[in-house]
Amino acid sequence: MVFVKVEKSEVEGITIPPPSKSYTHRAFFAASLSREAEVINPLHSGDTISTLKACKFLGAKIDISDISIIDDEVAKIRFKGVEKIDCEGYVNVENSGTTLRILLGLLAQSSKECIVDGDESLRKRPNRTLALALKKLGAKISSENEKYTAPIKLRGKIKSGELEMETESSQFVSSLLFTLPLCDGNSRLKVIKTKSWPYIEITLHVLASAGVKVEYEADCGRNEFYIEGGQNYNLKSFEVPSDFSSASYLIAAGLIAGKVKLKGIFESKQGDRKIVEIAKEMGGKVKWDKENGILIAEKSELEGIEVDACDIPDLVPTIAVLGAVARGKTIIKNAEHLRYKEIDRISGCCKNLRALGIKAEEKRDGFVVIGGKIIGGTVNSFGDHRMALAFSLLGLVSERGVKVENAEVVSISYPEYFKELEKLGAKITYGGD
Repeated sequence: MVFVKVEKSEVEGITIPPPSKSYTHRAFFAASLSREAEVINPLHSGDTISTLKACKFLGAKIDISDISIIDDEVAKIRFKGVEKIDCEGYVNVENSGTTLRILLGLLAQSSKECIVDGDESLRKRPNRTLALALKKLGAKISSENEKYTAPIKLRGKIKSGELEMETESSQFVSSLLFTLPLCDGNSRLKVIKTKSWPYIEITLHVLASAGVKVEYEADCGRNEFYIEGGQNYNLKSFEVPSDFSSASYLIAAGLIAGKVKLKGIFESKQGDRKIVEIAKEMGGKVKWDKENGILIAEKSELEGIEVDACDIPDLVPTIAVLGAVARGKTIIKNAEHLRYKEIDRISGCCKNLRALGIKAEEKRDGFVVIGGKIIGGTVNSFGDHRMALAFSLLGLVSERGVKVENAEVVSISYPEYFKELEKLGAKITYGGD
């Protein structure tokens, strides 16, 4: 295990956030189903490597010679996609819930038996709603328990049909939107209620870029998708935008400890772009030049606010950190789906806040943070990359510094994070195995 300690320091400088993890996952899958495609500026991290592994399992060809390297970063990956999904065997997607869920839908197109597994954390995440939907369409799917946690065994081939679902995860909807266009007939998917809607919009954006048609209607909270069957994926080239959830940590660093200029920040379908609005509402000095993709965040006196986290679960740890240094109460609500992420993020955030001397009251669907002086101490990622990424920032304004246990998990989404903070002036020491 590795720990990182961040000590009181000021940050200032220019940085570029990493590419979007959500877009990279979806672009990789769409490319693997297209005849020939390239994904430009993909995120190179633990989770996206899991998706590349999944794409190879599906039958896509991704050769090391097809990976272009610029300044030691993966700049472009070329795919020769699979014409028909007919794979079998075992694949382990490690910690990536997005990979597992989209892959489950696509593997339901194969007539052969497949087993999808994950690490200890992923094995705790339920997939029952998706499993039952695939079963209804004809898939044979089983798990060791009724929650359908990994490892999951399944065999297709599913048929088109009509589905109605109420789900705690938008990833289940995205999975079906990826696989239903490959069925022979037309399908209709009614979604009564779901969380994290912007991630579905990202899926629809990538599908449209691949020439896959999905008609959509919304009426009083009921979302209906009409999917024509027998479609072919035809992604040619897709450029991945910057990741707003990763950018949120850099924005927060500027707001609490100096001035940070971010480049490459353009509009996209990502719900986490709301961090700009939230920061401003808290009194943060944030300027965003959308046309040129430049955002500046500088040290501000913050005020606590109330935040509905229904569509922005990945921003919650960042908001918790901003709430810790803000005056008054910061209330995070409508976030019960955070209990089913890599960890129970509601509980995890409250434990880490209290460990640093900040009052935090846990609620069923969120928590309340009462801002105050950051004494410092030790926090834990609990195996969740967003815990390590966010709570390390409080070391910048703490009296004794903040030590983050199990900090290596940042590799899941932002491998170079601590190096970037150091470049901006953060005082960081490393230790452990």
